Amino acid sequence: MAHQVPSPMHQALSDLYQRIQQDQAAMADALKDACQRMGARNAWIGPTADSWDNDLTGHSRSLATSIDATVAEVASALNSTPATCSAGQAATERMVLAGRML
Repeated sequence: MAHQVPSPMHQALSDLYQRIQQDQAAMADALKDACQRMGARNAWIGPTADSWDNDLTGHSRSLATSIDATVAEVASALNSTPATCSAGQAATERMVLAGRML
């Protein structure tokens, strides 16, 4: 069996997963304050404001769903990427991560 080295891709995914997990709540709630202000009807009123409020609330829900899906996708990629690989595979992964190879 070939000598195994740490996988750069696994490490990059692990780092990304930790960062997005730490920021997940803040990213998911990014539009929450604006939704609350619009919902309070203190900033703007009328049919156009109601329509804008409904759109904003929908975008807020969609954002939260997208953030959750992104975290799950990164977790899945991390779980399917071995922590170690051959030296040749590690070199290829480094080139992919550097954008020099697709």
